[in-house]
Amino acid sequence: MKRDEAAVEFMPRQVFGRHWVWLLFWLGAGIFFAGHAGASVLWLAFPCAVAAVFLLVVPIGIPRRAHLGTALLCLAFGAALYVLRAPGGEGDALGRYALTWPRVRHEIEGTVISGPIFVSGQEYATFVMEVDRVSRGEETLALSGRTQVRWTRPAGPVFAGTRVRVSGRLSPHLGVVNHGVRGMEDYYRARRIYSQLRASGDAVVQLAVSRLSPRYWAARLRQGQHERLSRVIPAEAYPFVLGVWLGERGHINQDMYQQFIYAGTAHVLSVSGVHVAIITMSLGLLLHVLRIPGRWRNLLLMAAVLAFTLMTGARTPTARAALMICLYLSAEVLDREPDALSVLGLTGCLFLSWNPALLFDTGFLLSFGSVASILLFYAGISRRLSFFPLPVRGPVATTLSAQAVSFPVAAWHFGTVPLLGIVANLAVIPLLTGVLWLCLFTALIGMALPGVASIFGHALLPLVKLIEGANAAVLYLPGAYTTVARPGPVALGLYAAALVVLFLLLYSPDAGRRGYGVMALLFLASLAVWNLSWKRPGIDFIDVGTGDSIFLRTPGGTTLLVDGGDVSEYTDAGERVVVPFLRANGIRRLDYVVVTHPDRDHIGGLFHVLDHIPVGTVLMGPEGGEVSELERAFLEKCTARGVPVRRLARGDSIPVEDAEILVRHPTAEWVARHKGNNNSLVLQVAWPGISVLLPGDVEEEAEAVLIAGPELGAAILKAPHHGSPTSSSEAFLEGVGPAVAIASMQAAGSRQTLMTPAMVQRYADHDITLFRTDWHGGVRIEPAGRGERYRVLTARGVRGYCLKPITQQ
Repeated sequence: MKRDEAAVEFMPRQVFGRHWVWLLFWLGAGIFFAGHAGASVLWLAFPCAVAAVFLLVVPIGIPRRAHLGTALLCLAFGAALYVLRAPGGEGDALGRYALTWPRVRHEIEGTVISGPIFVSGQEYATFVMEVDRVSRGEETLALSGRTQVRWTRPAGPVFAGTRVRVSGRLSPHLGVVNHGVRGMEDYYRARRIYSQLRASGDAVVQLAVSRLSPRYWAARLRQGQHERLSRVIPAEAYPFVLGVWLGERGHINQDMYQQFIYAGTAHVLSVSGVHVAIITMSLGLLLHVLRIPGRWRNLLLMAAVLAFTLMTGARTPTARAALMICLYLSAEVLDREPDALSVLGLTGCLFLSWNPALLFDTGFLLSFGSVASILLFYAGISRRLSFFPLPVRGPVATTLSAQAVSFPVAAWHFGTVPLLGIVANLAVIPLLTGVLWLCLFTALIGMALPGVASIFGHALLPLVKLIEGANAAVLYLPGAYTTVARPGPVALGLYAAALVVLFLLLYSPDAGRRGYGVMALLFLASLAVWNLSWKRPGIDFIDVGTGDSIFLRTPGGTTLLVDGGDVSEYTDAGERVVVPFLRANGIRRLDYVVVTHPDRDHIGGLFHVLDHIPVGTVLMGPEGGEVSELERAFLEKCTARGVPVRRLARGDSIPVEDAEILVRHPTAEWVARHKGNNNSLVLQVAWPGISVLLPGDVEEEAEAVLIAGPELGAAILKAPHHGSPTSSSEAFLEGVGPAVAIASMQAAGSRQTLMTPAMVQRYADHDITLFRTDWHGGVRIEPAGRGERYRVLTARGVRGYCLKPITQQ
């Protein structure tokens, strides 16, 4: 007992004395610096490396010379590693070819790298393949690279390690891209995937199987488990089992998934370190009760962890956690003292050396950060909670310690902080332990005795319902969760300082009130400046795929959102794009939401916005004779949320600070005689240095009325009706006279892409610089200094690439 107490008290000394912890810190610092400074950091990495070698080799009298030299070497190595391995702007050969936006169908061959479980009846599946052969008609192209295949109406499973032939349309577009938000295109490009091929039905043909590939057998085992488990587990419980056992959470109902997020238990829905830790700890306890000797116990635990990893598909997060635990357990097998901190540092260095982009990966930060947080804070918190009985103290200390690091990570990436997540996890984690063991028994017994396996399978249903009930019960409590804006660097610095002080206090034998007071002040100061940053005025044309959504902040700080993108049975732009964009850019409230017209691709995403962002007033055009079901539902939503609706017509203005926003169209009389796009609300926005015309989806008939009216000139034009040939008439472009135009649209080649090559040429003929969201991502207009009135920043441009066809670049 005294030895344990001494170990707890000397924890800070252990942390600061572990070489692998310091190596991880400096390696991560180099990667972080390179991730924000770009390729230019190589000019600093080289002198750092030279200085490091000098300090390590030359015996000069500098205090902690070896430590300083090693730190500089790791810093330089991390920076150089990130720059050299960062995804290039153009990508691989296949990605560069995709930038021609070929319109004909292609046939590609290659090996599947990863893919999902095939669930009968699913509408689409995606898998990644390494391509080595591309055919276009009778021509074979010497191209290679990785691509994501989006397979509509899949005909069956496709396993990793299988060679396949796929025919479909190739595109460089992998998802929407916006300022300040990490999206799916970022995710895929970080994994060196630069193109997508859309296939359907029988367009995927399996050619050969590599039966020596471990990935193939892991995928087969995973698919086989699904087929057996789906027959013996009730349908109500099975989507949850797919997530927690096989890592396929995409089949969980979206509303249920949101409940897990708000309750702070969403981490249980994908197989990761939590699941590996549960298996290890619960099995370790059983082996301890059975009096299995330490070395044999650890060998059995390592075998169990590896078996669990294989059974769940050997997914990357699970494999990472398994490696960490096996390294820790191997110490006692080799007659070494177990050292969790050194294992943490060593595995962190291995992971980041293998893929430095992991430092910016949300999943890695949450899983690895949670483990690190538990190792650092658990013992100290547990000792401070010694007045609780052990069965209560352990789970409380684990949950509290895990959230210390994950709290700012979740706030940064998700904008949601589950304040009562500790309470929910106290119920969910023990129940999850039962679920995992029942899944294991069901899977093993189901191989030989499916009838007996169904007993265990049906026993899962009450546990799953209890987990869902625990989440729901927590969410009934006031203050269960809160939504926050992305924290600024000052807030993160203060929060980190508070954690350092807390860490020292937890392990200090004479910690007094003054120390805890300092920690509390730092934490409160962090909350006080959480969203403290200079909010630049500007206009963001948000990349929402189908539809329009535009955010404006005037020089006086007034915030407006014009339209909110599309909503359908497959996606909701408000949920997937607009609200995450607003939170990531520090917008906690909207003074106005403007609906240009009630088409689905403009009003659809605003339902979610009203539910999750406080709105001052909704602005719409004059009432027409016929109200669509969607518009009626939106007005009911405004009433339910207590948001007033104001109708605008030509000649009105929107009261904003330090800017002028005038309504140029339509009149009430016009709306009474017309329908559809030509009734769009048209806004003319101006403040010093910037003038913008936002014409909604008006077509040539309304354009003629506009140019016959008051002065319509603007430097920046939102292309009407997404650049469709029914709009942007020669007379209209001449009358507005913009220097820049922005067109919001779905990726080229899809049914929602309205802008034709002839329309692109029309804008070029008028010397208008055209930006398209499918090419450039989100487009930001902001004031510029040094004599320029404004500057244009594109979301893909700041990431170092563009999807504009290479023939037009």
